[in-house]
Amino acid sequence: MTTDTITAEQCAELLGCTEDTVEELSRKGELPGLKFGRGWVFVRADLLAYLAERGRQEAEQRRADRGGGPQAAPNVRPIKPRRQPPPALPKLSTA
Repeated sequence: MTTDTITAEQCAELLGCTEDTVEELSRKGELPGLKFGRGWVFVRADLLAYLAERGRQEAEQRRADRGGGPQAAPNVRPIKPRRQPPPALPKLSTA
């Protein structure tokens, strides 16, 4: 194998999951891979491009879920109103 292609085991290590998960996602067509003989072969560049695109899509979805839309700045928090000061306590008589 060349350095451009990796096995399911190496793919799992790259993605931080199990080899079974990699093979299941590949069978479903969610991961770009090729069934070669009894194992799976992956092109490292395709996996990295897949991860980058998936990350962008999920980030956009999170922004949309919180109502920001795609133009919202990712690290801007809404301004919270200031808390009201607590009421003054009554004076205790020392008699």
